[in-house]
Amino acid sequence: MSIALLLGIACGTPAKRERTAQDLIKFVEGTSVFGPAKEWLASDLPDVAATGLFPTRTPSECAVAILPGGEDSFSVRMELLARAKQTIRIQALIYTGDESGLRVAEVLKQKKQQGVDVKVIIDGVNNPSLQTQWMYFDLKQHGIEVEGYEALGLQLANEIPIPLVTPLYDPALPNKRYHEKLWIIDAGTPHAEAVVGGLNIANEYFRVDPGNVPRYWRDQDVVVRGAVLADLTTTFDRNFDHFKDLKRRRGGLTDAAWTATREIMAKTGTPPITFERRDDLVRTVAQLEARKPALTWQPTQCRFLQSRPRLRESYIQQAYLKLLDSARDEVLIGNAYFVPTYSLRLAIAKAARRCVRIVLLSNGPETNDTPGMSLLGRGYYSELLAVNARAEVKACPKKAGVEVWEWQGKASADQRQTQGLYHAKYAVVDRKVALVGSYNLDPRSERHNSETALVFEQDALAQELAKLYERDLSTSRQIDATEAFTFEKPESVRQRFAKDLAGLFEDQM
Repeated sequence: MSIALLLGIACGTPAKRERTAQDLIKFVEGTSVFGPAKEWLASDLPDVAATGLFPTRTPSECAVAILPGGEDSFSVRMELLARAKQTIRIQALIYTGDESGLRVAEVLKQKKQQGVDVKVIIDGVNNPSLQTQWMYFDLKQHGIEVEGYEALGLQLANEIPIPLVTPLYDPALPNKRYHEKLWIIDAGTPHAEAVVGGLNIANEYFRVDPGNVPRYWRDQDVVVRGAVLADLTTTFDRNFDHFKDLKRRRGGLTDAAWTATREIMAKTGTPPITFERRDDLVRTVAQLEARKPALTWQPTQCRFLQSRPRLRESYIQQAYLKLLDSARDEVLIGNAYFVPTYSLRLAIAKAARRCVRIVLLSNGPETNDTPGMSLLGRGYYSELLAVNARAEVKACPKKAGVEVWEWQGKASADQRQTQGLYHAKYAVVDRKVALVGSYNLDPRSERHNSETALVFEQDALAQELAKLYERDLSTSRQIDATEAFTFEKPESVRQRFAKDLAGLFEDQM
């Protein structure tokens, strides 16, 4: 049954996906995110079966602290780099050569010179700017491996599917991106720590420039200690080896490009590497780095998950469905790009009918850096809110049903918007269990992107996240059923066109 379900989730017609989604909802019923492997659908590929499903860790093996926003995340990340003695492992979809990214690069080069083993993974598609590419080149010249980047812009050559050469030949492989976010220091040592969540590496994530409102974002990370770091490290090492294997199977084409580039530079000299920076933002980055945020560590049961759709894994999707199934009172979901797939919509409605309050927070088109996604997601609001009219929900003895909120980036009393994109991806269930990760609630994360997440059960941590969620709601507005109905067919010709256009690419969003 697991093979059929996974294939139905990953591919097929909309009707087939609906049928398999219904089967998946039945499969997760009564199971736990901390349950045994038999309660999860694994990949049917024998060499990757269950590898994205790591063991449940006890409180003696896992401690977590919540990072309230990008400023604290940057401070903690830089403090971890400063005290790294053995290894640094960083993976991000985006690592930009701006003021914060360049400061990270400076420290990475210093630590490499001190003998620390430094490895970085970035996504080959999502970092096109010349200054960013130049920063990667500089890191490589200082002996730091940057997988996902190659000389002469040849990184995509490693991902182009080749029949009989590429493992699991898949012509859609270049569309299956690497969205994980990992920041691991000195894995395997007593002082090892890691940061996981939604943040990439760039000014907008760390909130460096409040004057640039569209690039001043709200995001969510956690910092982690304990034996669970072995699972994060396994994920990074496996990803790193994956990129190495892609190059090996193409006969070392990109390695040859590096050799040729360095031979040319040996004759011509290395061109000077200069970067443009704003002095005021450099000062802000230094101030953020000097901060000493107070962290409240809590031992907790936890589990680390990786989903790789290219290998037919769906563990984080299953985790969300299990969390909704287990909820008894309340589910708080904050997610940047909300285009709910059929299985999620079914799970939300099912929970609401059990008298659970489900609160959904995402961007509207005014704050979304991809407005078409919000217009598309809005098309599902009426369906989501319709459950509130059902007799069993109306009869609930407590506040229940579905609430939909859109992030405004400003409080009701503010004259203008003060924050840009809501980029967080987290959930809190019954103020006891929480999930924080890189996974968006959209078709792309479900069917295309590699993702990671940490789920943990500890009252104080979940309640701290719930308070942050309530703060997020204070800079958002609730959408009622009447307004949701207007979103299905927007009055504006431009918005109708944008929504219909986005709909053509829904499976890729």
